[in-house]
Amino acid sequence: MHAHSSSSLPYPQCRFSPGRRQQLGMTLMEWMVSITIGMILLVGLSALIARQSSTQAELEKSSRQIENGRYATQLLQEDIQLAGYLGEFSKLDDLPVPGALPNPCLVGAADLSSALPFSIQGYDAPGATLPAAFADCPLNAANHLDGTDILVVRRADPEVTATGALVVGQFYLQSGLTPTLEFSYVLAKAATPAVDTAVFNLKLKDGVTAAPLRKYRVNIYFISPCNLPASGSTCSVAQTDDGGISIPTLKRLELSAQAGNPKFVTTSLVEGIETMQIDYGFDAAAATGDGSPDSYATDAAAVADWANVMAVRLHLLARNNERSVGYQDTKTYNLGLAGATAAPNDGFKRRVFSQLIRVVNPSSRRDQ
Repeated sequence: MHAHSSSSLPYPQCRFSPGRRQQLGMTLMEWMVSITIGMILLVGLSALIARQSSTQAELEKSSRQIENGRYATQLLQEDIQLAGYLGEFSKLDDLPVPGALPNPCLVGAADLSSALPFSIQGYDAPGATLPAAFADCPLNAANHLDGTDILVVRRADPEVTATGALVVGQFYLQSGLTPTLEFSYVLAKAATPAVDTAVFNLKLKDGVTAAPLRKYRVNIYFISPCNLPASGSTCSVAQTDDGGISIPTLKRLELSAQAGNPKFVTTSLVEGIETMQIDYGFDAAAATGDGSPDSYATDAAAVADWANVMAVRLHLLARNNERSVGYQDTKTYNLGLAGATAAPNDGFKRRVFSQLIRVVNPSSRRDQ
C-alpha cells in the first residue's frame, strides 16, 4: 500500500497556535463593562438635557418678565401722555381748581366736571387702609397691594364717536361754540344711542355744524395682590389665588356703562407687576408756569398742585410668575423718590422698569 501525503487528505488539517483560543461570544464581564459605560453615557446625556431644559425655562421666565414690564410701561405711558386731552377745549387753566381733592370714584356729571383741572391725580403708597374715596369704587384694601401707588388719569378719547353709536349711560365730552359764540364744553351722559342735540348743543367754527362727541375716560391704575381670586372677587390673604401662587397684577378701574348707568369696572392688565411708584413733576404755578417741571415729589404739597403736574417718573418692579429653583432674591431695588425696597428673600427674579413721561396736553398749553 502506498502512503498518502497530508495534502491529499479530504479535509485540510486545522492548526492552532498554542496560546490562542477560538472566541465564540462575549463574556459576562464584557457585558457588565458595556452596560456600565452605557449607563454613564446615559446619565451624562440626561444631565445635559436637564440643564438645557432648566436654562430654557429660565430664559422663558425672563422673557415673559421683560415683556410684561415693557408692556405695562407702554400702557401707562400712552394714557399719561393723553391725560388732560379734551378735544378742542384748551382753556383748562381757566377752569376753577377744586379746593378739595376730587373723589375719583364719583360718576355724577358735576363731580366729573369739577375734577377736569386734575388730569393727573395720585395717591402715594396707601397701606392697609385705603383713602375713604375708594369706598365708592369696586376696590377694597384686600385687592390693593399695600405700599403701592394709585394713579388717576382723566381724558377724552382722541377718536370721535359716530352719531347714533353712543352707549347709553356712558359720559361723552363735546367741545365747541355756544349759541353766543363762546368756546366751551359739555360733559354729559348719553340717554340714547342718538345724539341729544338739546344736551350736546355746541357747534364748530361755522356756527352750524354740530361739534363732535368723544368718550370721556377716568382710568384708575393700581397693583392688586392677585390676578384671579380663588373665590369671589377678593384676593386671599393666604395667597391661594392664581392656581396656588398669587401673582401681583397691574389692574385698572375704567369709567364705563353697565345696564344704562355709569359704573367703574375692573380690568386686569399685566401679570407680574409687583410695585408701582410714581414721582410727579410739578410746574411752579399755572399763571407763571412754562409747562416744565420745577420739582418732583411723590405727592402734592397742596390740593391745587395736582393741576400743575407736567411730567411723571414711573417706576415699576416686575417679577417672574414662577420661582426659580435654587435662587434667592436678596437684592435692593431703587424706585425713585420712594427710595430703595429690599426683596423678600424669595425665589422670584425681579427687574425695575423706569420711564420719564411728559403729560403732553397740560404742559403744551403752558409752553405756547
